[in-house]
Amino acid sequence: MAAMNGGPNPLPETMPVGVIVPTFNRSAALAECLRHLEAQTWKAFELIVVDDGSSDDTAAVVEAFRAESALRLRYLRQQNAGPARARNYAAREMCAPVCILVGDDIFPRPEFVERHLEFHREHKELEAVAVGLTRWSETGQKVTPFMRWLDSEGIQFAYGDLMRGVEPDWRHFYTSNLSMKTDYLRAHPFDEAFRRAAMEDIELGYRMAARHGLQMHFLPEAEAEHLHPTTFLQACRRMVGVGESQYLLGERWPQFRRTPPASVVKRAGAAVLTEPRVVLPLVARLANQLQRVWCPNPWMLKTLELHARRGYEQAAAAAAALTKRTAEHPRGGGAD
Repeated sequence: MAAMNGGPNPLPETMPVGVIVPTFNRSAALAECLRHLEAQTWKAFELIVVDDGSSDDTAAVVEAFRAESALRLRYLRQQNAGPARARNYAAREMCAPVCILVGDDIFPRPEFVERHLEFHREHKELEAVAVGLTRWSETGQKVTPFMRWLDSEGIQFAYGDLMRGVEPDWRHFYTSNLSMKTDYLRAHPFDEAFRRAAMEDIELGYRMAARHGLQMHFLPEAEAEHLHPTTFLQACRRMVGVGESQYLLGERWPQFRRTPPASVVKRAGAAVLTEPRVVLPLVARLANQLQRVWCPNPWMLKTLELHARRGYEQAAAAAAALTKRTAEHPRGGGAD
């Protein structure tokens, strides 16, 4: 791991709050994120960008920004290992007692940092965590009906529930817009076995709630915009990765393991529909055509769930194959 510090904007000894931004091969979005952070009403904050092994011009973009900005910015770099490890790395390096987690495609409104800081000044408990409100950016992308559904109804986020007054809990532990005491995160870090940006946040939220007294709060006034154009077919592909992460979540917490359908007929049907070469892509294309004229619809959700099941089954099969190979060829055993 490498760090790039110093320059025209050195860190003071202590800032009351810091922002952590993991990034991977999204230099243009990151630059816009940094510009929004520079426009904050609260200026006294630490900022750490962790480059998760990018192969684009991220380093050059950050250095050019640092040269012109008064932000207290540090740039850290690691080999590609996922956002869980990147956030843990930043938390270990952060001096500020409060940390705010955002994504590199998240554009905070001007009062964003100030609102998170005010929350933690009012809620001094170590276990107090605030999830802010993230909406789709209306600039730089066309926000489709599918994207609005994805954002509000619990498949990716459940901000619709939060805005309707549902009490937040570990299921709303969204690291696109989340703040907590830095010591709380250091004591209970992300599980770095989750290499994707999927389920690593929910696993930590659940673990904090189950074992470490998590107190979730919804902070809608800490608002940010999300730039991530997403089509239905892109979401289907992403759900395969989510399913793989769900398998790992079930290994950590058995209550989250998927159970096969109870009847033989339903199991056979699921096996047919998740066949990855022909059937599942055909199902996705048909559902994609349907959602263009009818969104949301029941088949849309079912199709996304089928892709998650495919990913889960792939991960389970890979784990079983690894267990078998290990049993057949144990480490340390030598041939006679």
